[in-house]
Amino acid sequence: MPNPGTSRKAQRTLGTSLAAIGLAAAATLGAATPGHATAAISCSGWGHSNKDGGSGYSNGTYALKAGPYAACGNTGQTYSGTYLYYHCYIVNDYGNTWTYARISGTSTEGWFSDANLSNGGAVAHC
Repeated sequence: MPNPGTSRKAQRTLGTSLAAIGLAAAATLGAATPGHATAAISCSGWGHSNKDGGSGYSNGTYALKAGPYAACGNTGQTYSGTYLYYHCYIVNDYGNTWTYARISGTSTEGWFSDANLSNGGAVAHC
């Protein structure tokens, strides 16, 4: 019997891949259409709740963010091996997955790029 967490993770990966393909196609079409807007970066208004019982470690020194983009302000700091509790994940306008997480032993929370997490981040969608 497959592990339900693995199954959801595989579905998320497939969804992210499909989103990336869609964004690549849109970017190609957008290049041919004058005035076509690119992805809109918004650092606020991203809903989240604690739906995921997972956890993992930071792969290095990275900031937790106020929104799911590198350009958003920092809400906290991690170092390699920092333990994080996952709440849920989203896919941003660039097709990248970000997990909302809390640093263990603190009340510091924020968005964290799944690429910087030891196990790919949360499996429950926000």
